[in-house]
Amino acid sequence: MKFYQKLDGGVHVSAREYDIEAATAVTEGQLVKLSGGWAVPAAANETGAILGIAAENHSGAPDALDPRADGKKLLVIDDPAVVMQCAAPTVTQSGEGSATTLTAASADLAVFADGDFTGGYVKLVSKAEESTNADPIGKVRRIAGFAASGRTFTLESGGAPCAGDVYAVFPPIGFAKGGLGAGRDALVLTAAANLPLKVVGYDRGLGKINLIAKKHLFAVDA
Repeated sequence: MKFYQKLDGGVHVSAREYDIEAATAVTEGQLVKLSGGWAVPAAANETGAILGIAAENHSGAPDALDPRADGKKLLVIDDPAVVMQCAAPTVTQSGEGSATTLTAASADLAVFADGDFTGGYVKLVSKAEESTNADPIGKVRRIAGFAASGRTFTLESGGAPCAGDVYAVFPPIGFAKGGLGAGRDALVLTAAANLPLKVVGYDRGLGKINLIAKKHLFAVDA
């Protein structure tokens, strides 16, 4: 995750040091929480309150060029009003779609509920080599519905997705499901945990989604 701005549009946020065990590995941009008083990476399916975004790397190993790499303090952007930004998750079309449907190849999408993505958007980011999809790369289409059992998005009418076409998914405002990925630094659609983050906006041109803490150590616990 990268700091984007505060919810009110401000760009000045608090960043403070927290205790961390010397051997704990954390990377800049990773979501962290407190556990037993120590700063630790958030879990991939985190549902508890987060502390913020790591503002530096802490490899947990000695580094002659960085004495903080295995130090006892970690700098964290801990402002509960921080808007974070990460790449939008992607899905790949399975088989042949239609002018109004996109079916995700990954079985992971079946763990979501009907309607979870309704009101969001998809953006065509790449086409398979033999794709006949009439939409140009970069075309954005609104999601009118989602059926979990078939992993199918109903879209406003457009080009028919072909097998292997890749789309970025921009979930609807307020969406708070998914996972945090291996690096704990991006929203992924491989699980449907009740994440402590929620979507508050997008930059569809750059393929980014904006999120804010839904559960934060210093703020609301929704």
